[in-house]
Amino acid sequence: MIGREDWAATALAEIREMTTENFAAELESLEKRKRKKDIERRIIEGPKQPWRPTRHGPMREVILTVNKDWFSEDAAFFGDDQATRENEFGAHAVAWLKANFGDDVIHARADRDEAAYHIHAVIMPRATVEIAKPKAKVPTATATRRMLQPSIHPLIENYEAAQDSVGEWFGGLGLVRGERTAAAIREAREIGQTPPKRRYHAKTWKWRRQEELRLKADARALKDERLALDARVVKVQEREDEVETVFAVAEGVSSGAFVADGASGQPGLIEAPVAKETPPSSPTLDALRKRSPVGFARASGVFGRAWQRMFGQARVSAEAEAAAGVADAMQQVAEADELIAKASALLPQQTRTIIAKIRQTIPAIMRRLEQRVKPVLDDQKQDGKGPEKPRRE
Repeated sequence: MIGREDWAATALAEIREMTTENFAAELESLEKRKRKKDIERRIIEGPKQPWRPTRHGPMREVILTVNKDWFSEDAAFFGDDQATRENEFGAHAVAWLKANFGDDVIHARADRDEAAYHIHAVIMPRATVEIAKPKAKVPTATATRRMLQPSIHPLIENYEAAQDSVGEWFGGLGLVRGERTAAAIREAREIGQTPPKRRYHAKTWKWRRQEELRLKADARALKDERLALDARVVKVQEREDEVETVFAVAEGVSSGAFVADGASGQPGLIEAPVAKETPPSSPTLDALRKRSPVGFARASGVFGRAWQRMFGQARVSAEAEAAAGVADAMQQVAEADELIAKASALLPQQTRTIIAKIRQTIPAIMRRLEQRVKPVLDDQKQDGKGPEKPRRE
């Protein structure tokens, strides 16, 4: 709105120029006054910054704004075919800055990075002051130096006066000056009352820093949530693979594709030499083991133990013992069914429907086990290896 894009670099270049000119003017003044020791001292010290050290520094930033709700009523204030309130506010702000600070306003811009539209302006208060005059009977030209001196502007010297000025300037837009907090505090102290609390206005740089920290914290929290979500997804996927592996093993046992591993002596399953009912697309035991080692170990262990227990007791024990073995095997199969039921509760409805259909194969597994046990028991009866009659005590 005011100034060029390179206003900061231009200001720094002007300050360097002022520093050099002031140093040269000071040495010239000392030479005219024949202050040789002072000249030597100043040459060693070098040029000085063209301002007196103060708590607030040599320049000022002005922020002009109004309550954010005022900007949301454009149509009611100007009409649909008129300039927006932001444009009108910006025009008034530029006019007020130039009227009160002239060319010392080196930069002004409009921002919308906060709740309300506002104008930032930078004041570079240039002043020309006299250097100490040499004591001489013959009048000489006055030596001067250029300085940055905020107090040359009355509205910088008295901030309350600046607020009054802004209130009057923007009155045509229906705006009024903010609360006179400073005056109320002074009056309360003069009459011995507790002064009202001064409203805290965060410095722009501090607010930006806080916003940066908040955004970084939000980004970290979002990253942590994403990692936690990814971990949950992986865990759910593992559970799904586990349940699907259990189902596949159950289907393989039901179809006759998988049978008990009698050679190793350990409870487990192997692929049947000839599996007439196995669909071509059915997974192999190795594929199921790779998909979910946990699910495969659980399923093959349960079905393998049930199978071995049923056949072992059918060959060695009597009919009563074989029946008990069959019941125990059925219990093992029931445990497998319960495992499937619990695992399916973690899955979506569509998957649970598929599971329900697969669980309907469990009765077929039991019937197949009974059919395989019956020939063994019949052989034992023909060989005369039936169970001993129970002794009567």
